[in-house]
Amino acid sequence: MTMFRRTVLQGIGAGLTGAVCHSLWAPRHARASDLALSDRIDILYSNQFVFNDRGEPEVSIGLRHSEEKVRISAPGGLQVLPSGGGGTTIDGGEVFDVRLDRGVAAEESFAVIVEELAGASALKPELALKRWRALGLDPTPREVGTVFGVRGRVVDNRRSRITVGTFSSESVAESYARELKDKHGALGSLHPMVTRRATGTLTAVDVASGVSVRAEGVLWLAPRKQVPLLVHDSTSGAEANESGSTYWGQIYVAIDRTGRLSVVNLVSETELLAGLVPAEIYASAPMDALKAQAVAARGQLVSKIGTRHLADPFLLCADQHCQVYAGRGREHPRTTKAVRETSGLIAMKPRQTQLVDTVYSANSGGHTEDNDKVWPGQPDEQLRGRADPLVSREFQRGIDADNLNAWLRSSPSSYSRPDGQASLDPYRWTAAIDPHSLAGARGVPADFGTVRALEVLTRGRSGRALSLRVHGEARSVDIHGELRIRQALGGLRSSMFVVEGERDRYGRLQLLGGGHGHGVGLCQHGAMGMANAGKSCAEILRHYYVGAELTELW
Repeated sequence: MTMFRRTVLQGIGAGLTGAVCHSLWAPRHARASDLALSDRIDILYSNQFVFNDRGEPEVSIGLRHSEEKVRISAPGGLQVLPSGGGGTTIDGGEVFDVRLDRGVAAEESFAVIVEELAGASALKPELALKRWRALGLDPTPREVGTVFGVRGRVVDNRRSRITVGTFSSESVAESYARELKDKHGALGSLHPMVTRRATGTLTAVDVASGVSVRAEGVLWLAPRKQVPLLVHDSTSGAEANESGSTYWGQIYVAIDRTGRLSVVNLVSETELLAGLVPAEIYASAPMDALKAQAVAARGQLVSKIGTRHLADPFLLCADQHCQVYAGRGREHPRTTKAVRETSGLIAMKPRQTQLVDTVYSANSGGHTEDNDKVWPGQPDEQLRGRADPLVSREFQRGIDADNLNAWLRSSPSSYSRPDGQASLDPYRWTAAIDPHSLAGARGVPADFGTVRALEVLTRGRSGRALSLRVHGEARSVDIHGELRIRQALGGLRSSMFVVEGERDRYGRLQLLGGGHGHGVGLCQHGAMGMANAGKSCAEILRHYYVGAELTELW
């Protein structure tokens, strides 16, 4: 018990300030009944996760937020656990309603993240600080993430956030973040700092008997049998309806920072990935591509622990912000098989102390991109842009202004080309831009007028546009950042494009492009093509994450 309590207490800082937590993974052996209420709440905000009886890590995933009332059910009945697993157990009926009484929002402030450093650069942020000071800002480094141990191996996923400003208003902070993103290409997300956590009383009512259970701050619910739980959809009326989403593991309901309810799924890593991987890749993909995706998704899962939702009573969310998780309803036998056959397998950097940032996108267009060209930060040796192995020699050195036209028009052979065909979507595509549609778009002033021309100022190694000058009738504006360019031009599949010389008969600008997504790391279509050609999961991962070593952590 002593080891477990020490681990929890070391994790408190991450929930309150975003400071690094040196967290150890240990088998679950402390009974929740042995813990005070403050300790149980601290567990929710710590950045640790522990192993279940099957030797698999358990992770808390925020499913719903800012709810006033939640209905949860399970065939065969539910157990209400006021003290969590191992504590007091109250057996009840099949349906419980959980409501909030006297909820009080958290007190917090916000800093704007301009850059996030990973790997060795996270421990030496001086160059990044100097760069932002040169722009007239007053940056502060804030360390997040964890150093954890498992099976005698120490793994470090710490990151350093370079932040500016401190704001009591989230909306004011977001406005300043957008300004820095538009002006300097800053990351532009927020770093929350909690000075007082949200509080409130929860009441769980057995719908059949009317018996109620009350607890401060958090309530756990578990099925009495080995069945999934149903979290019911809300309706506009007083009651929840009978549809919803099902989840393995436990559900706990806690107070979120708005002073309302968060619904959280405490689930094993295996069951989590079984519900996550089919939302990221076609279940019909060849098995080695599914395995590569499972390893990449596991890496994203572990690398985000302690770096997201620092002010929330869970580690990750079920949305695109972390990774899309649909619960039991999206499981597929083939993707579950891939998850189980790669259990515990993680891509590591060569010294095997740091995790590879296993980011991925749908289609690289035949050439991946450098991480630091897409997101503010230092170059990552495992995320270097490189040509598809099948691409001819003329394009192996990279895609630039001199060969981009030929690259896009020739649609060369590539593992990323779906089914080996010259498909326009997503490997190669065209788009038409209405010259009147950009005024008022993000980063484009309302008085901009009609677009006269698009001028790409800089490109990445894959030919993706990184900065774009949009010439209008009234003025010209510069747009920086791969994603912002795509958004400003109406949601392009990628920023790998050229502008055709002629407009169409409606006066629209014609674009010829390639790829779908940011292009950094694993290309999902490329992984499928490589697997179809007989490449193994390991070969696929080592191509897209240069020099990565695969390690079985559990």
